[in-house]
Amino acid sequence: MKRLGTALHVVQNKLIVQSEEIVGSETAIPRGNSWVVDQKRTRVGKVFDIFGPIDHPYIIVRPNRGTDAAAHIGKKLYIDEAPGRDSKWKKLKS
Repeated sequence: MKRLGTALHVVQNKLIVQSEEIVGSETAIPRGNSWVVDQKRTRVGKVFDIFGPIDHPYIIVRPNRGTDAAAHIGKKLYIDEAPGRDSKWKKLKS
């Protein structure tokens, strides 16, 4: 679980998240459709879009159905790094 950043606003039912500062290769910009979770590892939504400066981007998170986006404003959000289908296919190919 890597820290994504802090939720700032809700715009058209999407969360705007200010990411942590990206320094070197330790921190990477998340991939599209990556799962976003809260501190309790509850799925909040998925990464929808990324914009802004390269070293401190903003991330738009599309919340899951039934999730109150406004409840997460001011809270830290994280990227869930659970292995997905992609890693499974890579292992089978090699």
